[in-house]
Amino acid sequence: MKVIVVNNEKGGVGKSTIAVHLAWYFAEHRKRVLFLDLDPQSNATTTLSAQIGGPEAAAFFARPVAVPPLSAPGIRVAPATPALRGILTVDGKLIQQFCSNLRDISGCHYDIAVIDTPPTFGVRNLTALVAGNFVLAPIDLDDYAIDGIETLLKHIVGVKQKYNPNLNFLGLIPNRLQTTSPRQRDNLKSLIQKFGTRYLFDGVIPQRSSIGEALAEKKPVWSLPKTAARDAGREMRMVFDKLAAKMDLA
Repeated sequence: MKVIVVNNEKGGVGKSTIAVHLAWYFAEHRKRVLFLDLDPQSNATTTLSAQIGGPEAAAFFARPVAVPPLSAPGIRVAPATPALRGILTVDGKLIQQFCSNLRDISGCHYDIAVIDTPPTFGVRNLTALVAGNFVLAPIDLDDYAIDGIETLLKHIVGVKQKYNPNLNFLGLIPNRLQTTSPRQRDNLKSLIQKFGTRYLFDGVIPQRSSIGEALAEKKPVWSLPKTAARDAGREMRMVFDKLAAKMDLA
């Protein structure tokens, strides 16, 4: 089982939107997906509520858990609950228990785990990065969001160097790009000049109102019949195709 962590230390950048669409994408590509929602805001849990079937995500830190296997392609969600708010202390035992649970689940016929993380760097984000094989960082192209990117990169690189040498950083992915905004286009150019291909993912996800409509219906955007939704779905799937190739899951 490969583990991808969707991570940023700022709220409002579309982490959960990308995480749930990744789960739908991999399930439609005949993968058995375990989705862990570590964000107590539980937006992803709400969107994927029909697929809840595992233990609560907080339990992964506390004790050995049994996750029912998926016998066919699909999604099983370990939901976020208020108990996650109590997991605050950086405790080696908590991290070890979480990682041990994921290793055990690898034998339960899951192909990929998608982990959605909270918008602050703490023990839950740290644990996800320690347990992960891949990390993807959605970013917003507003000025305030740009300011925090260097700190985000330092944390990801630091975890890779100190705790998880097998962590593969897939890149910063500009999300909700407003193609008509000169300021956002200028910020994107600045990012490319500053970070180049080493840290920036080769692709962007434009802002589309149909994505919000799809989430409200708890469906992937490409499943809506509107032309605008199909366009948004094509854009998102092009990015996910590249991600899957980098993860050897194409």
